[in-house]
Amino acid sequence: MAKKKAGKTEEKDEDELDELVDELLDDEEIESVYPKLEEKEKVESISSSDEDFIEEEEEEFEEEEEPRFLDYKFLDLDLIRGQSDNDFELIVEGQSHGFCNILVKHLLKIEGVNIAAYKSTNIEPSKIFIRLENSKTYKIKDILHKGIESLRSEVVEVQKLFKKLT
Repeated sequence: MAKKKAGKTEEKDEDELDELVDELLDDEEIESVYPKLEEKEKVESISSSDEDFIEEEEEEFEEEEEPRFLDYKFLDLDLIRGQSDNDFELIVEGQSHGFCNILVKHLLKIEGVNIAAYKSTNIEPSKIFIRLENSKTYKIKDILHKGIESLRSEVVEVQKLFKKLT
């Protein structure tokens, strides 16, 4: 096979190709996706005073301490007296099996509580059923307060253990 010498036709094709590439690169859509190299260099060249300012901002962010207590989620509770004087229903809105289960376990440890159980469905809010030995000697509010305080102390202990692990 014989090779062709580069002639004027090939030079014209290269010129046309260069013009086409220039037209495509001048298009605004391509510039928005692929910025020009010169603009990149301008962004990368930051004065030393700006670098010091950026480092100070990063250090301040790292020095911030996490809040000791996260935002609390308050419970919507309704206390209803049951069929007898010793029976109570505690309606807990917005909580699942996990919270009700652990609260019932803590209530069962308290003196004066005969029965504590819960029912949780998707239709109704969770209900905790509590039966006291004698409602005249034991007050339901005191029993609930003791149960919540014992639950709170257990949560604090678990938080301390997790802090030791990390």
